[in-house]
Amino acid sequence: MTSVVAPRIVVAVDGPASSGKSSVGLAVAQRLGLRFLDTGLIYRALTALALREGVAPEDEPALTALIPRFELADDGQGRLARVLVDGEDATGAVRTHEVDLSVSAVARQPGVRAALLGLQRRLADAGGIVMAGRDIGTVVLPDADLKVYLDASVEERAMRRIRERGLDPQGEQADAVREQLRARDAVDSGREVAPLRAAEDAVVVATDGMGFEEVVDLVAGLATAVAASRRADTGPREAASPSPAAPPEQAAEAGRAAAREPAANVRPAATAKAAGPEKRHRVLEVAMRLDNHQSMLVRMVARLAQWLGLAFADVRHEGLDRVPRTGPVILAINHASNFDPVFAGAWVSDALRTRRIHWLGKRELFFWPVFGWVCALGGVHPVDRSTADVEAYRLATRILEKGYVLLIFPEGTRSPTGALQEAKDGMAQLALRTGAQVLPIGVNDSDLVWPKGRRLPSPFPRRRVLVRIGEPFRVADLVPPGADRRAAKAAVTTAVMGRIAELLEPRQRGVYASVVRGASVGTASPKVG
Repeated sequence: MTSVVAPRIVVAVDGPASSGKSSVGLAVAQRLGLRFLDTGLIYRALTALALREGVAPEDEPALTALIPRFELADDGQGRLARVLVDGEDATGAVRTHEVDLSVSAVARQPGVRAALLGLQRRLADAGGIVMAGRDIGTVVLPDADLKVYLDASVEERAMRRIRERGLDPQGEQADAVREQLRARDAVDSGREVAPLRAAEDAVVVATDGMGFEEVVDLVAGLATAVAASRRADTGPREAASPSPAAPPEQAAEAGRAAAREPAANVRPAATAKAAGPEKRHRVLEVAMRLDNHQSMLVRMVARLAQWLGLAFADVRHEGLDRVPRTGPVILAINHASNFDPVFAGAWVSDALRTRRIHWLGKRELFFWPVFGWVCALGGVHPVDRSTADVEAYRLATRILEKGYVLLIFPEGTRSPTGALQEAKDGMAQLALRTGAQVLPIGVNDSDLVWPKGRRLPSPFPRRRVLVRIGEPFRVADLVPPGADRRAAKAAVTTAVMGRIAELLEPRQRGVYASVVRGASVGTASPKVG
């Protein structure tokens, strides 16, 4: 059977536990007529055999000695999904709770990973395969034709597993699933050998809020786009194995549609205007990354923004040395002017040194020529305003769970008077859920330079803008004992906005003026009762 895509194409699919890499990878392989291997099955097979033989997960030499006793076989549908131990079928033994608990310990043994590396590469040598795992694009197949990293927040991934097991989302077992995933992420990302991370040239797909078929369409579209350029160079060849596939016209159209109209979680939406499948792939490859590195472009944009701000105002800052250099951080800023991201973000970006600020912006920004690319490369992530509440929250959660920096305007929109408005509770919910530090920032008098309602800013008369940065803090201690979820969010929102108010001149404290207690403007460590 002839493959729908270039028959020797190799697709690497990585991602954390329960990100959907195995189910998506299998669906893509079946649609495009490729073989499929979930490399986690290899480690599970070894773990199951070790448990049966009484070998400890930390006994590297004994584990390595077990490897020749098992092998993977085709299940007749193009999947390398049958586990044979000493020639006998032992597939059913690899999906137990005991294996779940031990497989990470086995997988982080350097000798084990080195011994299994050759096996995985040999299976991919013939091409025509989708391989899913946790270090496929970075270690196992660094030269794969396409590398995809499926990502999702812990909460999203936990809910998938909870639904699969039919658990009560509010029950103790569901909480245990969440904690198990957090622990698994910590182990996988923190191990010295082959830590969990996206390859630098991988396409990172945020699957929060996306349907299964949407993700499959997207990845199949990327594979089809890459294969198109391979086919142009090499011509059609026979598939490496006779795995079933969707009708060629169906798969090809699905691929074109996915590349033509990427889902809302794919950044940026402006990639729909890119001409040609190969160019679309290059744009997606760059735009969908979610990382913590402050690139040269980000530094250049921050410096240009500083010059722009100084052209319109006398900009001063207090407390830049308080910006946290590690861990998840929410930059909570009042919003009185379109210049606030410049006056605050451009200088804080410098203070972060190598860390990047992540922003959420409306999708329409990415339709602008050049500017859309600047946004995509500069840490701005598009949100579809028709589904903004759900999408933005999930994306923000994922950013903070990765330990990154997220800038938020808690009020949600610019103040028409320059004074603080009633804040939304999304910021509080994020801080409570992720444990991120909150850094309150007060931007004074930016509304006098560019007030809401004025089309352009004015440098005359020249105004002084003072940006005060408070002390970072965690919100857990602000929650009253016994408070329910709604009361906790309300308490945190009020406390955070009170700390921002303390950094503002009295005229800008607005609805939170009464929360400021016993602190003068500019106090280094503002306190809210």
